Amino acid sequence: MKSIMRNLNKLSKNIGKKIVKNISKKMGRKVIAPLMAAAFLMTPAFALAAEDFSGLTDSQVYELGNSFMEKRDYGRAMEAYNHVLSENSGWAVVYTSRARTKFILGDREGAEADLNTALSYDPNLPDAYYVKGSFLYMENDFAGAEENFNHALELYPDYVDAITILGKLYFDTGRENEAVKAMSLAVEKAPSAATYVNRAIIYSKIPDASAANLDYNKALELDPNCVTAYLNRGMLFVEQGKFTAARSDFDSAIKADPKNASAYINRGYLSMESKQYEDAMADFNKAVELQPDNALAYNARGLANRKVGSSDEALRDFDKCIELAPDYEVGYQSRAMLHRDMGEYDKALPDFEKIIELNPDNPLAHYDKGCLYLEMQQPDKALELFNKAIELDGGNTYQFIMNKAVAEAYLGQNEAAVADFTKVIDMTGNYVMAYLYRGIVYNTMGMKAEAKADIDKVLMLEPENQQAKELMKKLK
Repeated sequence: MKSIMRNLNKLSKNIGKKIVKNISKKMGRKVIAPLMAAAFLMTPAFALAAEDFSGLTDSQVYELGNSFMEKRDYGRAMEAYNHVLSENSGWAVVYTSRARTKFILGDREGAEADLNTALSYDPNLPDAYYVKGSFLYMENDFAGAEENFNHALELYPDYVDAITILGKLYFDTGRENEAVKAMSLAVEKAPSAATYVNRAIIYSKIPDASAANLDYNKALELDPNCVTAYLNRGMLFVEQGKFTAARSDFDSAIKADPKNASAYINRGYLSMESKQYEDAMADFNKAVELQPDNALAYNARGLANRKVGSSDEALRDFDKCIELAPDYEVGYQSRAMLHRDMGEYDKALPDFEKIIELNPDNPLAHYDKGCLYLEMQQPDKALELFNKAIELDGGNTYQFIMNKAVAEAYLGQNEAAVADFTKVIDMTGNYVMAYLYRGIVYNTMGMKAEAKADIDKVLMLEPENQQAKELMKKLK
C-alpha cells in the first residue's frame, strides 16, 4: 500500500496543473467572451455637460440623459430624467428610460412602478414592453420576457432591437433555428454592422464558424471601425488557432478605439498564450489605466503576474477583482489557484467554496475543489466532489473520471479505480496517465501480467517516461 500511495502522490502533482489546464479547454472556461450587442434601447448621444439644464428644452435634457446612460453615468442620467418629468409628468417614454436606470441601480420596485406609469399614459408604447421584457429576461423569466417582446413587435413590427433580443432569447432557450431566423429578420429590416454582428454571434455559438466569419466581414465592410466585430472575429480566430489573424483584429480594434479596455485585455491574453508576458502585462496595465473599475482587467493582470512569479502582485490584483465584482466566479478561481500553487490550502479552500456557492451546478467548481482535497491528502472528500462533478456533467469529461479513479486508488478501492481508469482509456484511446495509473493499481493488486501490459503501453507511447521505467524494473 505504501508503494501505491508514494507513486500516486508523485503523479497527483499533475492533477492540479496539467489536468486542470486540459479540462478548462474542454469545459469552456473562457476569460474572453463575445458580448451580445443591443441589450437595451440605443439612443443618440447629446454631448453636453449635465450640471446645468437651464436653456435646454425637455427633449434635449432627455437626450442628454440617454447619453449619460450610454456612458454608464447612471446618477446623472437619473438627474436628467427627473428634471424632464418634473416639467412634463406625462411623458411616457421618459418613465420607460428612467425605469431602465432604476433597474440597473438595483431599484426593481421603482423600475416596475415607472413602467406601469408609462403604460398608464400610453398603453401602446412598444418601448415599455421591450424594457419590461428585458427586465424579465435578466431575471431568467424567459416566458414572461418572450410575451413582452412579442407584444412590443405586435405594436411595432419593425422594432429591430426587440427582434434581436428575441433572437438571443430563442438561442438561450434551445431554439437555434428560430434564433437564426430572428437575427436574419433583423438584418433584413436594418442591414447594419450591429445586426450582422448579432447574427454572427449566434452563428459562432451554434457553431457555424464560416457563416459567423462572413457576417463579421460584412459588418466591417459596412463599418470599418466596428470594434465589436473586430473583437468577436478575433475570438473566432483564436478558437480556430489562427493567432496571427486574431492579433491583427485586436490591433485593428485598438486602432479604431484606443480607449477600449476589452481590446487590450483580449490582445494581452493572446500574448500570454505565446508566452510574451511583458507585452501581455503592458496591455493589461493599459486596460486598468483606461478602466480602473474593470474587474476583468485586474483578473487578467493577476494571471500575468502569477505566470512570471510575482505572487504578491497577483494576489493584490485578484483581491481587487473580487472587491469590484464579488459575484464573479473567475476572480475566486484565480485567487484559489494562486493560493494552491503557494501551498496555502487553508486560504484556497474558502474561495473554492465560494465558487460553488455562486454556482452550485458548475461541475468544474466541484472538480477543482476535489483536486485541492486530493493534494491535501483527503481522498475521501475529493471522491465525494468528483462524484458530484460527474453527476452534474453527465459523465462526459474524462478528467473527472480520471481523478475519481485516483481518489479511489488512494482509498484502496482498487477494483473501482481500475474500472474508472479503463473507462478513461475507452474514452480517450491512448491517454498515457490512465495506463500508468492503472498499471500501478494492477501491480498493487498482484496482477503482474496486467500491470506489465499497461506499462509496456506507456513506454510505447512515451519511451522516456521515468516512472514507467522504474515500475517496469520491478515487474521484470
